[in-house]
Amino acid sequence: MTKFFLTSLVIGGLSVAAAADANAWTRSATANGPRGTSSVTATGGCANGSCTRNVTRTGPAGNTYTRTGTVSR
Repeated sequence: MTKFFLTSLVIGGLSVAAAADANAWTRSATANGPRGTSSVTATGGCANGSCTRNVTRTGPAGNTYTRTGTVSR
């Protein structure tokens, strides 16, 4: 599970950096742990002075957490 959270933090950091340089992007990762497989998928894009991102995380028990955000100039 620690690998999943570490992977999520890395993906989040890359997502913020990518949003500033690209109009659209997608990142995904999976991690296998003692309780099963977890995954994270992040997408986003920029247009007309605002950038958005959507992150969905799924835990080994199948629980899903979604977070969205928008930043405008």
